[in-house]
Amino acid sequence: MTRAADDRLRRWLLRWSRTVTLRQTLLAIAAVAVLASGLFGGLATATPEGPAELEVGRTIHAEPFDLSIERARQVDDLGLGGEPRGRSIAVVAKLTNTSDHPVYGSQIGRTLQLRGLDGVYRGASGDETGPSEQATPQVLVLADASILGTAAPGLEYEVAFVWEQAESEPVPTRATVAVAAHTWRKSRLDDQFLWFDPVVTHSGDLAVEPGRES
Repeated sequence: MTRAADDRLRRWLLRWSRTVTLRQTLLAIAAVAVLASGLFGGLATATPEGPAELEVGRTIHAEPFDLSIERARQVDDLGLGGEPRGRSIAVVAKLTNTSDHPVYGSQIGRTLQLRGLDGVYRGASGDETGPSEQATPQVLVLADASILGTAAPGLEYEVAFVWEQAESEPVPTRATVAVAAHTWRKSRLDDQFLWFDPVVTHSGDLAVEPGRES
């Protein structure tokens, strides 16, 4: 740039500063920024909200587990003894505790949530029913139907997450399964470290296979 051109630019900037308001200047800067973002690929894409799609047979990670959902099935008798309260709905999964800490039964159960069904018993005992979202499943080892009390670090388990539904409800053919991740932290009540703060990371619609005909 020559000296004369430089002087002309300075005079123009001086006139601009005297005639343009602060608001107009800010708007002009914003317009230039938007134009530049378009030239260089646009503004950064926001992180999509909501859980990722859950696919049958695909291994995902939801802290502290690597797990895959294999199938969902109606089961009339789990062979646990006692009189069943209704039909059972089992979601079969393979899971591995990838952390250095154990995961206990109730915390394992909170890893999966069944959605969209009514008349589901809220716990392993009692007669109170409600939406499936409010129910905690039993987690059974598939090989012998024993309750999985602890998932040890590094071990893989094939399990069934089992909910019981009142027979008065329609037989489900589909259900939504949500998977939640947890955080290992100190309890605010007794300073004990456990898995807390479930956050749904994956969700998917599964067909519920009918039970075997008797």
